[in-house]
Amino acid sequence: METVTILRVLWHRRLLVAGVIVLALLAGTAVAYRISFPPKLDSRSYHVGVATSRVLIDTPSSQVVEVSPTGSDTLGARAGLIASLMVDGTVKAAIARRAGLRPDQFDGVSESAAETTPADAAPNPRSSVLTTRVVTNTTGDALPIIEIEAQAADAASAARLAGAAVTGLRDYLDTKAAQQRIPDAKRLQVGGLGAAQARDVVRGPRRLFALLATMFVFAAGCAAIVVTSSLARAWRVASEEEARDDLVEPESPRTMRARSDERHGDVAADESTQDRLPANL
Repeated sequence: METVTILRVLWHRRLLVAGVIVLALLAGTAVAYRISFPPKLDSRSYHVGVATSRVLIDTPSSQVVEVSPTGSDTLGARAGLIASLMVDGTVKAAIARRAGLRPDQFDGVSESAAETTPADAAPNPRSSVLTTRVVTNTTGDALPIIEIEAQAADAASAARLAGAAVTGLRDYLDTKAAQQRIPDAKRLQVGGLGAAQARDVVRGPRRLFALLATMFVFAAGCAAIVVTSSLARAWRVASEEEARDDLVEPESPRTMRARSDERHGDVAADESTQDRLPANL
């Protein structure tokens, strides 16, 4: 269909086009904002602070400098267990004390191989969250490194929570080892791999997605109007042609024979007239 024809159809259906525009704007608004009651628009995008840090689980004789120290073959499994313990119970309480928070003031999520937080227990995306996961190599084997990701209201708060995760874990392990009278030569060593890297980020749907949703709904609505109008016009033309065909009554056999006899009589008269004409004409 030509562009001019499409524009003419849309102009003749301008009230429907106006309705499509309103619907498209509502769709874009729904993508970008959350409607609350009493009526209020809350942006779905939000600012949070995110900090990341890493913890090395090591043997008393560091595996970094010593070849095949005792216990190094189980460090990957130990890292998965510790990563799961950090988000709940006593270890979480120790981390909360170091961060100056109550344990219920932040959520804990473990993405380690030992335990994965179920989807129905996922925390609020805008709340303070401590997430732990075990780093793996290219073949999928667990390394003795725990990656910590902290989310808070701002970058400073996130960095404080990530740092508290390292020191709180160390406090818990030292307290546990002291209670069980484990000598230093046999204690598991925990150390942070550098300071936490913090930054402010924007999360949630981007404004571009709202614009794309608006354009898609508008284009789909206009296409529906054009297609529906074309089908309605074709249906109307077909109905009119069918009505005209119904108005023309078919000739009866007697009428058809009379018409045929009349044509044959006219032909015979013409031949008789030609026979009576002089030969020199």
